[in-house]
Amino acid sequence: MADLVIHVTDEQRQRIEERARQHGFDTLSDYLLSLVEEDEPTKEELLTGFREGWAAAMNEDTIPASKLREFLDSDE
Repeated sequence: MADLVIHVTDEQRQRIEERARQHGFDTLSDYLLSLVEEDEPTKEELLTGFREGWAAAMNEDTIPASKLREFLDSDE
């Protein structure tokens, strides 16, 4: 494995470390590696998701915004 050095200010490092803790990582290295290893959706996957959402909206297969807020605020 090759070493990588990134120059950041103390404040930037603290912000990155805080973000790592918020996402449940024990170490800064684990957090940064997880960012690199994330799979980004392909263009086709993005288009498929958009098409499905658009079709649902056109068919009025929607929920009220108030229900969305309840769902987001729940622990589910």
